[in-house]
Amino acid sequence: MSTCEVPSPILNSPFAEPKEHWWILEGQPAERRPGRRPALYFYREPKRETDERGGLAIEMTLVNHIRQRVQAWRESGYAGVTRTTLELLQHWRREGRERRLFFAQLEAAETIIFLNEARSDFRQGLEIPRDEPSDDRKAEGFTGFLRYACKMATGSGKTTVMGMLAAWSILNKVNDRSDGRFSDVVLVVCPNVTIRDRLRELDPELGEASLYRTRDLVPGHLMERLRQGKVLVTNWHVFEPQSVTNGDPAKVVKRGREVLTTETIRIGKKTTPSGARAGSRARRCCSRSTTGCWRS
Repeated sequence: MSTCEVPSPILNSPFAEPKEHWWILEGQPAERRPGRRPALYFYREPKRETDERGGLAIEMTLVNHIRQRVQAWRESGYAGVTRTTLELLQHWRREGRERRLFFAQLEAAETIIFLNEARSDFRQGLEIPRDEPSDDRKAEGFTGFLRYACKMATGSGKTTVMGMLAAWSILNKVNDRSDGRFSDVVLVVCPNVTIRDRLRELDPELGEASLYRTRDLVPGHLMERLRQGKVLVTNWHVFEPQSVTNGDPAKVVKRGREVLTTETIRIGKKTTPSGARAGSRARRCCSRSTTGCWRS
């Protein structure tokens, strides 16, 4: 057995907080330890030789502090949250659910809610750094913003967490329009068309066919209120610089330094049914286009 293999890979239930974990370092025997694995990452200097093993373990102190605070806040009964939020939290954790939510899903949603709604004494001393723009951008009027990120493994149910948070924000805003902590419009930005289509189930307008009902995230009596909000699902490309080229509709433009290239095309003797050489048609097309397209 190699140092990275363990006899029992699965130590915990997916529905409860981990009680033990494997501590694995490259080049050392795996060690079974009690308690939850602390949040950390391994840093290796870029200039180190590729055959050197391991790296420097750096603890993510803020993440571990937040985990502890969220646990204490959960045990207190979610002190400070709105009535709407409390109803959702109790719905997600209630006994007898046909489709139980994973601990990772519950904790991810609870953490975002905690950072926005928890009573101030639970959040005291937790400073989330803002994403600040460069000085040049600040001079143009841009300001920083807070980014809350939930890092979850593939297959752990990220879309469900998105639905939980969308419902939390929309229902709270509909219940109290004056509360600036919430919004009844949620923007979901996707990397491609395939994922965009998959995330259509986040649309409250789908009603009983939406993720909110198929995964039992929102009680039936709250669906009418949920439909007062909007979940917009789109690709990141719509935020890229766009322009009109040769009369064509607006297309994403990759801004960069212009480079002049030369391409050699060998023209064969094969002719088309009309008697014209295929190569001549291709040359005419390319001469009219700055993109150097090829059309046969």
